[in-house]
Amino acid sequence: MTIVRYDPDTKPKDRYPREIVSPPSPSACCVGAMRRIGRTERGEWGWPYFYKRCQVCGYTVREFPGPAELEKHVLERIRRRREGPDRRTRRGVHAAT
Repeated sequence: MTIVRYDPDTKPKDRYPREIVSPPSPSACCVGAMRRIGRTERGEWGWPYFYKRCQVCGYTVREFPGPAELEKHVLERIRRRREGPDRRTRRGVHAAT
């Protein structure tokens, strides 16, 4: 699911994280003016993605990270699974005080 609504008749609007109104297609300005907005999110199957928006015309896309960034994400998920849930259990918090 995406928060981007492509609408040729509405002025582009950045209402991240609720909604982003974007033109339906990119312009020549998008090549050098795309900027990442918001934080990395997880898609339907757990894959990370983020939004990039043209600072000039407002065209927005959902972009998935490249191999290096994806590898970092996968390794972080593996590390979290190995560590298990938050180590600060009730017993651990009371023992530290």
